[in-house]
Amino acid sequence: MSLCAVLTASVPASGAAEEDWHVELARQIAESEGCEVALLSQVVERETGGRRLIMAKVHCEDRRSFDAIRFDDDEAFTFKACEVPDAKTC
Repeated sequence: MSLCAVLTASVPASGAAEEDWHVELARQIAESEGCEVALLSQVVERETGGRRLIMAKVHCEDRRSFDAIRFDDDEAFTFKACEVPDAKTC
């Protein structure tokens, strides 16, 4: 089962708004990079100036990894491929 399906099934109604970004990230990286998400690590969520910054390292089922960042809830995630998959940043 993909991470997107797991996240969708595991998000309780009360926390749905807070967790929607996980599902959105999984959908966007699947469409843009062909990555089925196996794991998210090094997740940072931060409010600054009324905007919610989200950064995460995305680990794909095929062992590729990407840095993902979104500067606000209204923006799409951007992805940067990691040349060394186990590095802390790409």
